[in-house]
Amino acid sequence: MDYIIILLVVLLTSSGQVLQKLGADRGLKQASSLTETLRALFQWEIILAVICLASALLLWLVVLYHMEVSKAFPFISSGFIVVLLAARFILHEKISWWRWTGVLFIVAGISLLAQS
Repeated sequence: MDYIIILLVVLLTSSGQVLQKLGADRGLKQASSLTETLRALFQWEIILAVICLASALLLWLVVLYHMEVSKAFPFISSGFIVVLLAARFILHEKISWWRWTGVLFIVAGISLLAQS
């Protein structure tokens, strides 16, 4: 059950990051004053990002109550993989081979830590 909650934390955190990017791209592109910049903080993407990140925080506290932090925390790095995939397929960003190689190292590291 703890690993399912960790997966939810990763998905919520990653979703929050992507939503922040979408909100920043849409809201800050035309912002030329402080008022317009502050108004951009109240777009649906940013509000939903805050909800995702706050929910992830609460779930993370549940994980920490049940697991050792040294065992749970390495799995959070899988968020890098989720964000990279979202950047490629949702945001249509170009991802270099160096970044894909980094993902392989993250997967290898998570695999090693999961066995301990």
